[in-house]
Amino acid sequence: MATATPDLPDEVLEDIFIRLDDASDLARASTVCASFHRVVSARRFLRRVRSHHAPPVLGFLYGNTSPGFLPASDPRGAAPAGRALARAADFAFSFLPGRTTRRWRVRDARDGRVLLSQWSVILADLVVADPLHRRYVQIPRIPHLLVTSLADFYMHTFEPFLDPASDKEKEEEETLPFRVICNVLSESKVATFVFSSVTGEWRGVTSFSFRSYGAIRHPGSLLRHYASRCFYWTHDSWNYLLVLDTREMKFSIAGLPPNSHGRRRAIFYAGEDMLCLLTLAKQKLELHWKTLGDSGFGVEEWQHDKTIPLPDCYRYTILDAAEGYLLLRGAPRLLSSYANSSQQVPESQYFTLELKTMVAEKLCSSDQTVCHAGAHLYASFPPSLSLPSI
Repeated sequence: MATATPDLPDEVLEDIFIRLDDASDLARASTVCASFHRVVSARRFLRRVRSHHAPPVLGFLYGNTSPGFLPASDPRGAAPAGRALARAADFAFSFLPGRTTRRWRVRDARDGRVLLSQWSVILADLVVADPLHRRYVQIPRIPHLLVTSLADFYMHTFEPFLDPASDKEKEEEETLPFRVICNVLSESKVATFVFSSVTGEWRGVTSFSFRSYGAIRHPGSLLRHYASRCFYWTHDSWNYLLVLDTREMKFSIAGLPPNSHGRRRAIFYAGEDMLCLLTLAKQKLELHWKTLGDSGFGVEEWQHDKTIPLPDCYRYTILDAAEGYLLLRGAPRLLSSYANSSQQVPESQYFTLELKTMVAEKLCSSDQTVCHAGAHLYASFPPSLSLPSI
């Protein structure tokens, strides 16, 4: 006998459903009956969900050469939603223009969108794509007049990335507007341009010289981090942070703890005006923090908080830090013993570390060896709860 569902007003059902802790619970609730599905699938309610709950990590994109996606496979986590996403979405991006003749490179992923650029072109063609709904927006090239304003320094690196949507935009907008930020870097200077989906135009916003803090020989090796409306760049050979405050679109330089030099790093926001730094070295993560002052980065010194040991059976690499998680690759330590052996080489293990709780979970395994510049965490709701992002 079918179980009767309570006859409650939609507003009451919304208030009940919004309190569910897990997006998978919400997806299951939507299958109970037609009235539940109507409430859960309504755009107004999904906008509330998007603003009140962080979407789960369903896998990660890779693509320094050919784009691909590794879904979550750990049965304790988001594996069912990750597999459903992998089946429903086109992470080969076969729907993009000229796909058979162009090579597209994944540059960033946020808010269900993926930013790609044409391969091996300095001021490349850019596309913002929604792989789940197979939609895309072709971004015009930066106008020639803006580019010629950079004639006073030689361009080494073209770095496009997405500016995350604000909480207000997530709650109020029918379809989230998006902004593409593009840095053009030399060894000692950066110029920044911004494209808005609202205006459909690029504008030059700022330039900044960091020559007095030392040149960066390979600016393409700068690693980008995002926390609390600011972007941060680190470099293995440089013990400073290059900081871009997106509220004022101004750059600044900040110091790092002396003992973090030469280590892989991740920057994240831990709430309550606390900025955190994770460094990786010798099978352990070191956590530092400092308070963000009213004027931005703050003037106090970094404080060491704790040491987080990692299992000794892998060699670890920080691949990405986004959506409240750190993505780590664990490669088997004794790969050389398999070089002249008929045994199958063990797969790399990929882990997420929830940055607020410092709880690590296995995300997936794969024979794909993904480098730190080519991995992008993909957080979204299950396909049945995902609105088009473009």
